Amino acid sequence: MADYSTVISRRHDKPTCRQHTADFANLVKAFIGANYLTMSFAFHNSGLILGMIGLVIIALLTDHCCCLIVKVKEHMVNRLVNQYANQKTPINGSHTDIQSFRLSVEKNLGYGDIGQLILGRAGTVIVQICLFITQFGFCIAYFVFIGNAVYHMFPVEQYYNVSTLTNSTQGNGTFNLSFLDVTKGVQSTGRGIVMQSDSGFLNNGSHHAASDSVDIHNKGLHHSKPMLTTNNLVLNVTNPANVSNHSIPILSHDTAPPLELLVLIPLPIFIAFSYVRNVRSLGGISMVANMSIFTGFVAVLCYLIIGFTVSPKVVWVKWATFPIFFGQVTSAFEGIGVVLPIHASMENNRGNFKNFLHGAIAVVSVVIGSFGVLGYLRYGPGVGQMINQNLPEHTPLSISVGITLCVGILFTFPLQFFPVIEILEGYLFAKGRIFGPKKSTKLLDDSESCTDNEEADVTTHLLKKNVKLLLPEPVHVPDSVAAWKRNLFRTLMVTVAAGLAALLRSSFAYIAAVTGSVGSTMLAFVLPCVFHIKTQHHELPAWIIAKDVIIIIIGVTGGVMGLSSVIITMVE
Repeated sequence: MADYSTVISRRHDKPTCRQHTADFANLVKAFIGANYLTMSFAFHNSGLILGMIGLVIIALLTDHCCCLIVKVKEHMVNRLVNQYANQKTPINGSHTDIQSFRLSVEKNLGYGDIGQLILGRAGTVIVQICLFITQFGFCIAYFVFIGNAVYHMFPVEQYYNVSTLTNSTQGNGTFNLSFLDVTKGVQSTGRGIVMQSDSGFLNNGSHHAASDSVDIHNKGLHHSKPMLTTNNLVLNVTNPANVSNHSIPILSHDTAPPLELLVLIPLPIFIAFSYVRNVRSLGGISMVANMSIFTGFVAVLCYLIIGFTVSPKVVWVKWATFPIFFGQVTSAFEGIGVVLPIHASMENNRGNFKNFLHGAIAVVSVVIGSFGVLGYLRYGPGVGQMINQNLPEHTPLSISVGITLCVGILFTFPLQFFPVIEILEGYLFAKGRIFGPKKSTKLLDDSESCTDNEEADVTTHLLKKNVKLLLPEPVHVPDSVAAWKRNLFRTLMVTVAAGLAALLRSSFAYIAAVTGSVGSTMLAFVLPCVFHIKTQHHELPAWIIAKDVIIIIIGVTGGVMGLSSVIITMVE
């Protein structure tokens, strides 16, 4: 049997500098999204040193497995080309036909197709389930992010839960504090401190004469602190010993609407985006999203660097919640699902793919590592699930960053939602599926005469007939399916994502950890190694097989432990 695996499929024109730049930029963008905002919280879950080591290991494994899945694809392309070329048919005997077939396969063979060729129908289902979990998880997280960003733009009224203030006027007319009740408090209004008594709020002595002798100042108070001791207040009283040993709890009153309602704000826009049929029409939207996310990225990074201080409560190693870190960081490397399409698009530049991939993952690792390390060092255990939550609230900086990031997330949603709807509609509306038209049983007879205008169609039919056992049949939703059915289904799916977001409204980082533990670990670590062993185990040395098995074990163990840790943490 002849070997046609050496048939050249690349163009011979040399890639330009612009093409180099575009290919590298595509790889960088594929691997970084909004999840960099959770990296400081990820380091909080791992500890500083363990997190840095874990980040390097996950980055190296991601790089290696991306190269591995591309290698598996090339192996399958060569196998298909050889099988096609050795079939004795009138349309595939020439070198040109073989080269055209190779170009077509290289362009269209995706992750799910590889899964079906290697593991049968089960392979496609596994890949699609993992892709669905990953992409749908991102969609849920986008609702949560926008809702939380808007929520933190509203001011918070704070009450210091002190005792009832009693008027014991002493000889010098001063005011004495007696800790008799805990039903009254102090309110932080942003303009000073307001003392509450039975007669109402006392502000600057305007409501009670005895309050003229009390001077209370806010000293760098932040509403996130659970308790306020009297050491945090300057009290101008005659006998401070009466209060020096007491703690004053903080009561907060949010002026924002309920968070479960705020996460629904983008629902109408996301529903409208879901009606888009062609992802190519989202090019302009993608550019706006990239620019917005980059602007927010620079703003947050500058804030972390300016006035940087190290928290005294930084932990070096935390094994208990390290699996959550594993899921978050694996999810942050988002590009495994689009590595093969990007590789296919680099038709005349695939020789540089590995170098570009190494560089892209290095850049992304530095970016998310910088956010993780700087954010955790600065805020320690007080770091938020999203680092932008630690920006000074109600300032032009925090509001502008929040709006910018919301715009970026808003326009990223359709790109993440498109694979979800493509997978589900294929199961529902394709020919022969639940709500799709019935498959036609009429076949074209090869001996049937045809006109010149039909010759191309017959050739296409013969090609499909000859290679139908070689290539998986693509799933396509026919135009005969009513548009309202598809739109209704898309509306339902976006609404489901919104409902889950309302339920998980305070768990942005944990959503990323779940998608990383379940979907990303399978796509990034487990399946590439399984496919590699399955297709080439006869020619692989033992140490390569052992290496693949170790990566599979790491992926499965990390995914199971990550999911378990997230569930336990959220339940507790």
